[in-house]
Amino acid sequence: MNSGSSLERLVFFSDAVFAIALTLLALDLKLPEGIPAADLDDALVQAWPQLFAYALSFLIISRTWMSHRSDFARIRHFNVPLARLNLALLFFIAMLPAPTSILSDYGDDPTPWPSVLYATNIAAVYLTMAAIWGYARRAGLLEREVAAHVHRPVFNARLVGAAIFLVSIPAAFALNSYTPLLWLLLLPAPWVTHRVSVYRQAREGTAQA
Repeated sequence: MNSGSSLERLVFFSDAVFAIALTLLALDLKLPEGIPAADLDDALVQAWPQLFAYALSFLIISRTWMSHRSDFARIRHFNVPLARLNLALLFFIAMLPAPTSILSDYGDDPTPWPSVLYATNIAAVYLTMAAIWGYARRAGLLEREVAAHVHRPVFNARLVGAAIFLVSIPAAFALNSYTPLLWLLLLPAPWVTHRVSVYRQAREGTAQA
């Protein structure tokens, strides 16, 4: 089996799944039919949970796609366990439009389950991405130039993303419809992870000197 051609097929197939998932997200963006023009403003305001769920899922899928492309630009070899981990990631990406739809329809109700389902799905996405990156390094599938100081920040950032959503699962039973506010921690998370990595590298460099 040609490693290069197998990797290309895996990436092309993954790109198609990401594109389909993004397309399915947009299908849920619709207002009820027959709304009088005088009530349109109120209807748009009431549609904010749908817009929020769509925007958040679009952000996560697009960022995951960019990370996936970056990973496989550095992965040089193909094997079956890598393909299985990638299929697991695509499973959770393809599933995401369903909990997104549930969150948009019931996210403002006083129940934790829409947030729990959504957070579980997203946590699985981040954990699977971390598993792909970690396995590729352990199995020697990465290009030689990817050193520990490059691998560690990427791996840690994905664990932080997963942790945000995992923590929000039990918190949802207290916060209910306010749970999505916790997910906004995703925005500063990459910056914080980067600063921590820079600090650790500086300390290690000082210790070695």
